[in-house]
Amino acid sequence: MLPWAGIAFGLGGYFLWGISPIYFKAVGAEGVALLDLTAHRILWSCLLCLGLLLAFGKRAEWLGVLRNPRLRRALAGSAVFLLINWLVFVWAIDRNQVIACSLGYYINPLFAVVLGRLVLKEQVSAVQWGAFALAGAGVLVLIGNADSAIYLSLIIALTWGFYGLIRKRFAVDSLIGLTVETMVLLPFALAYMAWLAWQGQGALGTANSWTHILLLCAGPVTAAPLVLFAAGWRRLRMATMSLLQYLSPSLQFLIAVLLWNEPFTAVHAIAFACIWGALLIYSWNSWQIARRSA
Repeated sequence: MLPWAGIAFGLGGYFLWGISPIYFKAVGAEGVALLDLTAHRILWSCLLCLGLLLAFGKRAEWLGVLRNPRLRRALAGSAVFLLINWLVFVWAIDRNQVIACSLGYYINPLFAVVLGRLVLKEQVSAVQWGAFALAGAGVLVLIGNADSAIYLSLIIALTWGFYGLIRKRFAVDSLIGLTVETMVLLPFALAYMAWLAWQGQGALGTANSWTHILLLCAGPVTAAPLVLFAAGWRRLRMATMSLLQYLSPSLQFLIAVLLWNEPFTAVHAIAFACIWGALLIYSWNSWQIARRSA
């Protein structure tokens, strides 16, 4: 019997991640600068996560992580990768490169396979290696045709891959991990917001009411998908979650092409066909392996 609650939570998290470009596009349309938006995202995410920690009774576990120097260093490192990923993601959306974002998140699971094999010594089947090679061919097609946006896709895939690697090696609850990561980044965000205020710039206190509402929503936009993802992760097998995760970049791709009319060329079609094929092969093989070992 399928754990429908876990599937609902997992799909909910990936759905919110998938439509998040609509939110960031709306904030950008209000004239909020990239760094200003990122600073607000850090601030309101941190405050919301702290509130959720208290509401869920995780204060003792959170303090235990803060007292552990090894975990603090690990989460400081993951915070750097998270920040780079956030900046590149929003920068790409602002420049109408959402297709590049979706491509990056399609590549990421396959890049994670390589990281898992090289760093964590996880077993990778010959079929999965073949899937990775097919995806690599898709990326090479874009590079060979001088697609200037491919670097955005690769940065997104690499930063999220290394972020996931750190979080996997140092097992910390998702909500607690995000709380500590935003706490690491918070002093820099506050310093930047203070500097903007001193310069008479920045959205806080100067923008209209609608812009302030959008900025306050940065916390839920960041934390809600993570909470749903964590709830689904606890209820589902990894093979199931690996299939659900493709909802997010698929939605980003559809939004880019259907809503914002981003150009989808023949080169894109070839590259995406390689990557989608690789994902189908990898997912099916992972599913079969999970079924045999169950």
